[in-house]
Amino acid sequence: MLLEQHPVKTADNRALDSGITFLAVCLMVVSLGALARMPLDAALLHIVLVTAFAFLLFYGMVEMYRWGAWGRVAWMLGATAVWVADMTVSPVAVYWVFVLFFVYLRAMRGWLGYAWVAAALAISIAIQIPVGLTLGGVMGPALSAVVVLAIDWAFFTINKVSQERQQLIDELLATRDRLAETERAAGVAQERERLAHEIHDTVAQNLSSIQMLLHAAERDVRALDVDPALVEQPLRKMEAARRAASNNLAETRAMIAALAPAPLSEASLRDALTRVAGEFGAAGGVEIGVEVDGDPVPLPMRVEAGLLRIAQGAVSNVVAHADATVARITLTYAPGEVRLDVVDNGRGFDVGAQALKPSGLGHLGLDAMRSRAAELGGRLEIESAPGGPTALSVAIPVRINQTMDEEATR
Repeated sequence: MLLEQHPVKTADNRALDSGITFLAVCLMVVSLGALARMPLDAALLHIVLVTAFAFLLFYGMVEMYRWGAWGRVAWMLGATAVWVADMTVSPVAVYWVFVLFFVYLRAMRGWLGYAWVAAALAISIAIQIPVGLTLGGVMGPALSAVVVLAIDWAFFTINKVSQERQQLIDELLATRDRLAETERAAGVAQERERLAHEIHDTVAQNLSSIQMLLHAAERDVRALDVDPALVEQPLRKMEAARRAASNNLAETRAMIAALAPAPLSEASLRDALTRVAGEFGAAGGVEIGVEVDGDPVPLPMRVEAGLLRIAQGAVSNVVAHADATVARITLTYAPGEVRLDVVDNGRGFDVGAQALKPSGLGHLGLDAMRSRAAELGGRLEIESAPGGPTALSVAIPVRINQTMDEEATR
């Protein structure tokens, strides 16, 4: 309800209150200037009423932020009564209505404030009827009311725009913080993947090679036509070295698994995709299904991590931008490649126009997914049009995976 609306103490409103206070002081000085032409008893009464009005005005301007609606109504009634009483003593007091217009609109928002302004305007004109109305006596208060309403509307609009701007700034800062945290987390995950890949390609490969060479050396030594007693000690040392290499290889593989993306650390790629679909679908209210075609084959951690990151980016775009209700993730194991498809029934977009935008304006995520696919030796394709649907497809050649698997088993 309008009566329950409370005045807000903002920087803009404090500036307006200061202006009202300055105006009130000027008008009271003008009112006191009329004392020279007044009888003594009327002058004394005028001083008392001016003092009472000043006290009510300044005290209320400070305390009205603490009062309830009826407290503000009582304050305005008191100030108005003192003003009306002083107009019967000194006609100069009619100028106080200019201040009262501001006070009414500060204490009451909306139509209630306008009603108080209209009532005060009517009183200021009606009080002049006994001595005769003049054009100046009517137009002065009326123009004052129009000016005050215009100023109040301007301040209210500026205050509203300022609040909306501050809210937008707060949202932008919060978004920046979330983006920074996301980028930091993505950077950490990418560095973990890089380390896992480097460890796999260096330490794990070398340990596998050492283990294989020791096994071959044992086989060659046993094939020698010499006394078994002479080679027993070297063979035991070779076997111990091979076991140490095997144990170290197992620890290295455990380290690589620990550095893998969290969804892949204790689950298959399909399970990880299902988990990602469930989390993003629940967050965005989108029904996201996961399908697997073909016979699953073991993939290197680097490839699984890359496909998972691409799926996360694609599903994130669906939830954030597509306005889709249904989406599907399909993982296909084909003879020549492994393929990831993400399809949604959203609003779609112009792929050609999106590609022409500067990097970072709407397609930074797509560029990142393309780069990740290229690092795996694959390609990323997008099919979409305004109105939808949208299909994203990533294909990774199987021959690259086979080469990696062969290296991992050495």
